[in-house]
Amino acid sequence: MQGSANLLAIVMTVVVMTLSLPAAAQTITVDVSHSTNHFIPAETLGAGVDRIPAAAIDKDLLPDSLQATLASGWQTVSYRQNTELAVEAWHWNPAGKWSDGKDASDPAGKGYFTGASVPTENLRYSYGYALPRRGFTRNDGTENAGFSRLTDGDLDTFWKSNPYLTQHFTGESDALHPQWIVLDLTQSQPVNSIRIAWGAPYATRYVVQYWTGDDPIKAPTRGIWQTFAQAAITAGRAVQKPSVLQQLRLLCVLSAFG
Repeated sequence: MQGSANLLAIVMTVVVMTLSLPAAAQTITVDVSHSTNHFIPAETLGAGVDRIPAAAIDKDLLPDSLQATLASGWQTVSYRQNTELAVEAWHWNPAGKWSDGKDASDPAGKGYFTGASVPTENLRYSYGYALPRRGFTRNDGTENAGFSRLTDGDLDTFWKSNPYLTQHFTGESDALHPQWIVLDLTQSQPVNSIRIAWGAPYATRYVVQYWTGDDPIKAPTRGIWQTFAQAAITAGRAVQKPSVLQQLRLLCVLSAFG
């Protein structure tokens, strides 16, 4: 689905006024006769270096810079890859193979990447790889790759449900573990239909819903998912009167292979 080409930019200024009230008297008692808890600073305190590009590694992660970091008094210093925010898979070893059989050094490699289990050299670089079948419509933490393989307009890419929530693995009905997709249209827009290009397997029972609040991800208690009057689908298609909404959810209840 695409939004209107004519968008309005609105800037809102919120003025917050604070009313000063007399503070009630407070009494604080400090008891130093015994300790209530303890911690070991060398194990409890620390700092972290967040994900940085390879060029910054060559420039910043040098002996002098590392020594200054370690001497800052923060004790342990760790490094993290925020690949979970970018919908990526992190592999500590850049050597490995793609699922199509090509070596990691081959730029034509496709599919899922599996890093080699044994390091063959000093590992200076560590990479996050975009998941080829991700369905991620938000841009929180995804830098410039905030598109979804569900809505990129390419039928060769797609959203894939979690197979480990199916009855084959759980031993329970798929209806107990529904899987869902949320589409955010970025602003309220009239919607009267959606078109789904199903893959295999596909859902034979699903529900189309809209969100009544502002943000179902960041404020899930400030609204509910409301099912459209004619959008509880068991097979086929339903027609819905136009509605103005921003977020849509497709709640898949039963798989064709269930």
